[in-house]
Amino acid sequence: MSDLGWLFNAGVMRLLANGLAMTVLLAVICGALSFIIGNLLAMARMSRLAVVRYPAVIYIEVIRALPLLLFIFAVYFLSKPVFGINLEPFPAAVIALSGFTGAVTAEIMRAGFLSVEVGLIQAATAQGFSDLQIFLQIRFPLALRRMVPALVSQMTSLLKATSLVVVIGVPEFFERAVLLTTRPPFQPVPVYLLVAIVYFLMNYGLSVLSKRLERMEAGGLKHA
Repeated sequence: MSDLGWLFNAGVMRLLANGLAMTVLLAVICGALSFIIGNLLAMARMSRLAVVRYPAVIYIEVIRALPLLLFIFAVYFLSKPVFGINLEPFPAAVIALSGFTGAVTAEIMRAGFLSVEVGLIQAATAQGFSDLQIFLQIRFPLALRRMVPALVSQMTSLLKATSLVVVIGVPEFFERAVLLTTRPPFQPVPVYLLVAIVYFLMNYGLSVLSKRLERMEAGGLKHA
């Protein structure tokens, strides 16, 4: 462990950088998709129509009760026997992470929507606003402002969760690190220490952003 020149040579750094780029790409894609999925599920769960509300409730509660690792396995290995689709590791990872995080995000968004004061909704209704106008112009903007800190925190969790897709062979950051430990000089400790530092820096940055947004939101509420 005294000589770490092998770890910081160009080839190894390129290997890890490619894996890190895959991790960030996966987190960004899944973060965007989970936001959309969470929004749709939250609205469905608040729907007055039972045929819309109950499927959303069942999906959210079932997915949130499952371990993410199990859900990743289910999406990857059951897609062909159940749906006849032979998923490659990357799309399977996107579906699993987005579907799982979307269920969690749905509850964050539902809480945000419900936090909008009833008086504002009633006032908009009295002014002749349609339900769609109320949602787009009042409920969604106000709720989004209040949800941002929680959504950033969820993005932190998603970034860490990307390491789980190593089990289906996605060449992300942690998978590249595992591959590196199987090569000479077979020193896993410095590799995993480097990986831990990189994950810490990324997630700490998101945590700082989340806390700053929380302070901004608190300040905004005081002056509202």
